[in-house]
Amino acid sequence: MSIFSYSPARALAQEALDHRALRRDMIASNIANVSTPMYRPKDLNFEQMMAKKADEILNNERDFKLDVALTNKNHLLPLEEMALNKPTMFYRDGHLARNDGNSVDLDIETSEMGKNDIMYQAIVGALRKQGGIYTYALESSKNI
Repeated sequence: MSIFSYSPARALAQEALDHRALRRDMIASNIANVSTPMYRPKDLNFEQMMAKKADEILNNERDFKLDVALTNKNHLLPLEEMALNKPTMFYRDGHLARNDGNSVDLDIETSEMGKNDIMYQAIVGALRKQGGIYTYALESSKNI
């Protein structure tokens, strides 16, 4: 194994960065539409998707398929592929709507943006630290 081959966790961290950036854009869209009538705030739930990606990348086998018993020939067949390979977009509707029907709460959006940015920076820091380990190993080998 070469020193340049990255760990599987690096691929997972890069995937997490992509989805954190996507969530940041979604929250920014909510903030931009704070005055749009009838706008409902959107969010991404990618924890389930990240668990699936972790299983794929780290070679953990889990079966997320639910076997459904068909007891009648008139039953509908289950969907073969659920959308587990992408983050799920949902509407955050736990807030009271204003008179114009808009339910964006600026306090909630800014706190979610802050939490998302902290998680993004933590992942970037972890990737930098891992890169620093390789740099240190290469620099140390010069002196031998």
